[in-house]
Amino acid sequence: MTVADPAPVVSGALGVDALHGETGQKRSPGLHHLALTTSRVEWQSEIETRYREDAGGVCARPARIALSLVQTEHTVRIAGEIPRGGCLWREVLAHEMRHVAVNQQTLRAAAARARAATEAWAMRAEGRGATFDAAMAQLQEGLRKAIEPALAGMREAREAAHGRIDSRAEYERLGEVCPADQRRLREALRAAGAP
Repeated sequence: MTVADPAPVVSGALGVDALHGETGQKRSPGLHHLALTTSRVEWQSEIETRYREDAGGVCARPARIALSLVQTEHTVRIAGEIPRGGCLWREVLAHEMRHVAVNQQTLRAAAARARAATEAWAMRAEGRGATFDAAMAQLQEGLRKAIEPALAGMREAREAAHGRIDSRAEYERLGEVCPADQRRLREALRAAGAP
């Protein structure tokens, strides 16, 4: 089992309106998205097999399995209206880095569960089909079903942890830090016609 988890990319390319659009939430005067962290995890596998072919088709069993969990996207987007490196930018980045830590921790935990599930599945796995490709497709589907609970657990753990980070108290705290930067941001948003 390998895990690829490159450091997140930090970007200021999107503004508050664009970040809000990414969330799909209804717009309101008191709600401005200052940042958004996104992550996408994919899995990849290679299965080497032992197989036999007879009149009934092909029977394949895994001889070696290489499984990888890859965080193919991990991006922290901070609203472009917030000056990079300033007080508010640092506070927002620190908040978003808590989300990054959750993503990293849950990825590692999912990898451990996926590895255990793969090892258990491999002991009894068998793919049958009319052709070698059909038998391999059955093995791949079996592996997918074996590791899906680990990936579902990761998604659930992320949702719960992100919800705890994004508490009302945390948003109130972020709304009060760095008063000079907050004032400049409100002025910039008003000038741009934000609600």
